[in-house]
Formats: sequence, C-alpha cells, structure tokens
Amino acid sequence: MRHQQILDKLAAPVLVRALNEDLARWVGWHLVAVPEDHRDLGQRVIPPILTRWRCLLDADDTAAETRHRGWVAMAVLLHRYGLTDQAVTAHASAAIDSLNRDVVLSDAFARQSPAVKDFLATPPPPLTRRPRRPGTLTLLRPGDVVSIQVEASFYAAFVRQVAGGNEYPVIEFYSGRFQQPPTLNELSGRAAARDRGGARFGVVGLTYLPDPANQVRALASQHPQPPLGNEPGPGEGRYTMTDIIRLQRAIVSLLSERT
Repeated sequence: MRHQQILDKLAAPVLVRALNEDLARWVGWHLVAVPEDHRDLGQRVIPPILTRWRCLLDADDTAAETRHRGWVAMAVLLHRYGLTDQAVTAHASAAIDSLNRDVVLSDAFARQSPAVKDFLATPPPPLTRRPRRPGTLTLLRPGDVVSIQVEASFYAAFVRQVAGGNEYPVIEFYSGRFQQPPTLNELSGRAAARDRGGARFGVVGLTYLPDPANQVRALASQHPQPPLGNEPGPGEGRYTMTDIIRLQRAIVSLLSERT
C-alpha cells in the first residue's frame, strides 16, 4: 500500500494538497535547520502543524466528514514524511470507521480500511532526503482583510501588497485579540499592532482563501482602510519574512497583551 493511494481515495484534493504543502515546507525547513539530528523531528514538526490544522479538525462548524478526511490525511502525510503521533493515528482510525459507517467514500476504501489501519500503525521509514519544496503562490489580494486563529484566539490582518509575482502576501496586523473573528466595525480606526511596519509580515504558504485548514478566514475584500500607524523609517525594514507555520508564534508574541 502506498501513501498516495490512500490520499486519492479520500476524494479531498484541495485539503490534501494544502496539508502536504504545509508539511513538506515545515519538515524541509527543520531538516535544513538541524540537519545532523532527526531524532526529535516529530516533536519539532507536529505540534505547530496541529495548531494550524486543529482549526479544521476540531471545528464544530465544519462538516464531520471533512474533519474525518482531515484526520486520515494528517496521519497518512505524517507517515509519508517519516513521522508518527499516537493520538493522530488513533483519531485517524476512528475517522476511518466513521467514514465507512456513514458511507462517505467508495466501497474500495471500505474494503481496504483494515489494511490502511495496519499500514498507519507500522513505524514509518525515516526520511532519506529533504522533501521537495512546494511552489509559492497566493490567492489573496491587496485590500483583503482576514482573521487568523491561533488556539482559541482570533487576530485580524490587512493585506498590504502581494510580492514576488503573486508568491506571497504582505500582511499587517491590527491591534487586539478577539474571541471570535472580528467585524469590520471592530477594526474601523484601529491601530496597527506595532507602529512603523513592526506588525507587517511577508507570509510564504498563506496561499488559499478559503483556507482548507480553516485557520484563515476572509472578513472583507478591497477594503480601503489599513491599520493606522506610521510608515517605516529609513533602514527600519518594510516587513519580516516568515511562513504560515512560524507566523503562529510571531502573532502570539506580537499580540501577547489582551486588548
């Protein structure tokens, strides 16, 4: 049995592609950052990935069958990249049972489910080479306003530009942390989270809208009012480069004070 055979049977190509891009980029980054030690690769890779994707996997407002597909895809793709997590595998096994009980997928998937479970329970072979780096592209556009969820909190950002030939958006965060996606009225006249470009990030992997991980949600498009604040001065830098996974830690650091 091959990983791609299982993924194809999930009939969720956008979800699988987005999750695979996140994992390939994040695993590849860690293999470069700490190339001589893969022993704790899972501990470094899996928790931030789950933080992003739990916005889908644990969401009450998402269809159950989508969540079930997500858990199976997560387990299969971790296994593909030489990683495993006992809790993820258990969730995937239960999700397989639910998908079969509700007759969501094909008869072939149902027949092969015991083999899929056995496959995911086997220790994955370690990676022998760095994953191929995904291409970069964003569907966001200047003037978009988005909400980004980290754990149980929501943060709002304005797309100031799209850089590198549509490769990645440059976003600026409004001040404030919210208990649900904020409204435009709540953002009206609100200052940037940090002045002089300190809340601006170029984000590789901020690709899809709607976001298959359910972490990034559209609030508005072609919005005329960015967060209020002064522009960066000479030599201060226009924005900080990051990616969609490392952005999570940057958001919490930037907006650590409740406002």
